[in-house]
Amino acid sequence: MADVLVFERAAASFAAGLAQRGHHIVYRANESNHCPGCGRSHWLIGRVTAECGFCGTAVPLAETSRHEAIARPSSASKVVQASDQRRHDRMPAKNRKLKLLIDGSPTKFAIHNISEGGVMGDSVPDLVAGAKVHVRFEGGILVPAVVKWTEGGLVGLAFVDPIILDRSVSAN
Repeated sequence: MADVLVFERAAASFAAGLAQRGHHIVYRANESNHCPGCGRSHWLIGRVTAECGFCGTAVPLAETSRHEAIARPSSASKVVQASDQRRHDRMPAKNRKLKLLIDGSPTKFAIHNISEGGVMGDSVPDLVAGAKVHVRFEGGILVPAVVKWTEGGLVGLAFVDPIILDRSVSAN
């Protein structure tokens, strides 16, 4: 079965992103557009492109963006491990041990790295994706988290609310 793609008008920020990348020939609605191939201005407008009515040169519409309606299976060359998917920059945390509270019971948790959005550490038995836990930091602060993944002896936790980390040199 072929993938289904959904095209729609993009927000103004999408057009601004195009402007930041440099010169791109695009068809802009409500403007006079001349064909880069022949210089004429008769266009056949589609959902994603505009085609010159004289020479057939196609240019993308400036106001469209591409969204996939279904997830495509990733190829082996583009596999990204769950442990590499973070929104925030990681900070190494070797030899740092925290406590995980699983159903209120404290369990030792050796972490590998931490960010504002979560923490990665050695896997704890019986943890599954979606489980709700609390991370107890050295100062006794409890931070609610959700298990996002477990893979290869590691576990990834996402904090329910982002935390503030001290990234100064003296904090390391």
